[in-house]
Amino acid sequence: MGRPRSRRAASAVLAVLLLCGPVTPPATAATAFKVLQLNLCNSGVAGCYQDGQAVGEAVTMIQRRLPDVVSVNEVCQSDLPRLTAAVGATAGYRFAFARRKTTGANIECTDGRGAYGSGIIVKEGIRSSGHGVYTAQDSGTEVRAWACALSEVRAFTACTTHLSTTATTALAQCEELVPSIVLAHDPTGSATTRHVVAGDLNLRYSPGSATSAQNCVPSGWFRKGDGDVQHVIARALTFVSTQTYAMYRTDHPAFVVNYTF
Repeated sequence: MGRPRSRRAASAVLAVLLLCGPVTPPATAATAFKVLQLNLCNSGVAGCYQDGQAVGEAVTMIQRRLPDVVSVNEVCQSDLPRLTAAVGATAGYRFAFARRKTTGANIECTDGRGAYGSGIIVKEGIRSSGHGVYTAQDSGTEVRAWACALSEVRAFTACTTHLSTTATTALAQCEELVPSIVLAHDPTGSATTRHVVAGDLNLRYSPGSATSAQNCVPSGWFRKGDGDVQHVIARALTFVSTQTYAMYRTDHPAFVVNYTF
């Protein structure tokens, strides 16, 4: 009598496996992760201000680039709900309040548009966040600030800042933020937690200079810049590419950094 059909089928499958070798499971596709850095010059005081039109231009940029994180400098707190809505229905934001050195009060945008500063927007929402000012400050009237947020789903940390126009002070502020302040918002304390710090650092990449933007990048982190003063410093992400896009209602381009993880 011949072998049962089920045993013959099993033998055939085994023969195919032996011929083909071990089966390797398909590789997991890398997850894209995008950061958008903007400076909108929207206080109403600087000469680059264009009657708030930079906010609408930023909304269009967000809708076209679809970032996971947006860092936006020189904005009014009242601009953030509109920008956050453009990022997505689940997005949340945290604001960094710039303050007056003489009084400690918030610096206000013109025409009653609220507090002036920077915002960090996270598409997947925010679990916890914080903001503060630097120990190092220059001789000007503005107290420079930062804001950080821990994301709701993937538990990465994203921070924004707009640093001093005095390079030595800007470098000291950058070193204060990265990594100590950033890591303080990571409850895991893990070396593999993803972090991004974006902003107008008022520092340029200048090899050999004591105030090069690269000088505030700790070991294990890396920096990408727009060729001028906007930078993104990151950890535990894989760099893919950068793009800059012209903005016509502010004096800074939009800067995008693409990563995977």
